[in-house]
Amino acid sequence: MKMMKLPTLSRYTYIFAALNVILLLTGVLTLLTVLNWRNILDQPISSNPDIYTRLAVNDLVIYGGFVGAASTFLTVAISLWTFATRPTRENAQTLPLRAYMSSLFTTLLITLIAASLIWFSTLRERSLFTPVWEALPAQQKIFIQNDLKCCGWFNATLPGLFNDNVMSGFCEDPDIIRPDPDPNVVLGCVDKFGKKADDILNNTFTLSYGFTGVQFFLFVTAAALANLRIQQKRFMRIDYKLRNGKGAFL
Repeated sequence: MKMMKLPTLSRYTYIFAALNVILLLTGVLTLLTVLNWRNILDQPISSNPDIYTRLAVNDLVIYGGFVGAASTFLTVAISLWTFATRPTRENAQTLPLRAYMSSLFTTLLITLIAASLIWFSTLRERSLFTPVWEALPAQQKIFIQNDLKCCGWFNATLPGLFNDNVMSGFCEDPDIIRPDPDPNVVLGCVDKFGKKADDILNNTFTLSYGFTGVQFFLFVTAAALANLRIQQKRFMRIDYKLRNGKGAFL
């Protein structure tokens, strides 16, 4: 016995519902992430691994995350309106879907712009993080030097942003540190710190671009669903006329 296929409109509705659940999860993940970042930035700066997140992420990124999450939740809320309506002979009920698509398009733009801005920031990390290093208290510089096994920002000289107050731990005497056999590896922290920041920022914008994929498929599905509702309205009216005003799709 063959399994009965679901009507096209019903199948698209189920796909639409499943994708909205995924969209909701992306909003929850975004909100939890930025709340964690907000908590880290609100704490006094300390010498622990959270310092890399604190220095790599700024208020603009966090605000962008809050706006994106809010827009996502609004879009999911509007989707409930679409489930509460059904096409009839008089009304295809596409207004909820049009409102949904407008909100979803706005969410997609917000996510795309935020991800692109973060990506662009990774292309100029040296210029962005050099002032950050200069503003760091000596205790935190020492922690980073000990953790990453590096000295100074560019190198262990005064022009390389290294001075006497950070000559401690791993960098107590930079002159006796054996240089790396790879000539491309410098003693300064700029490259190693950049790698830490890259891990945070790259994961953020890659995941954000992934979210836009979900949003795009949802937009296409919503458009298809709106078109199917229009078709169903037309079929209902045709059926009603063919059956002398006593149609089957009431």
